Formats: sequence, C-alpha cells, structure tokens
Amino acid sequence: MNEIEVQNALKALLRQVALMTEKEAAKADVPDDLVNLRYVRTFQEDGLLTNNAGVTLITADSSEFQIAVVKSR
Repeated sequence: MNEIEVQNALKALLRQVALMTEKEAAKADVPDDLVNLRYVRTFQEDGLLTNNAGVTLITADSSEFQIAVVKSR
C-alpha cells in the first residue's frame, strides 16, 4: 500500500462518516463535527503545493484540518 492509496481510503472513510445519521454516529462514537463535515478533498484536489499525500477537511463548525499521509517504512 502506498501513500496515495491510504489518502484515498481516508477520504472515502471521512465521506462515509459525513453521511452517517446521528444515531449511527453516536453508536460509532464519532464526534458531531465529523458527522457534518462540509468538505473533504485531497491535497492534490485542493491544489496544495506539496509532495505529500493527504486530505483537507472542514468541519461543521468551520474548523479546517489538513491530514498528511507519510509512509514511515
């Protein structure tokens, strides 16, 4: 598995979390702000000037996060 595959899996997982109902999220112990994600894109889709793979997300309360994926071995 490489960084791009992990990035794409993370993006897909976060998008699935964003679609959860409140009941499903509570059962999975997912924070409310992740359930209502407004934005999930890869660094490449966002046009970030980096060689790292990763995702950018914006939560329901407008907080923005960048999660970089770096292979350690």
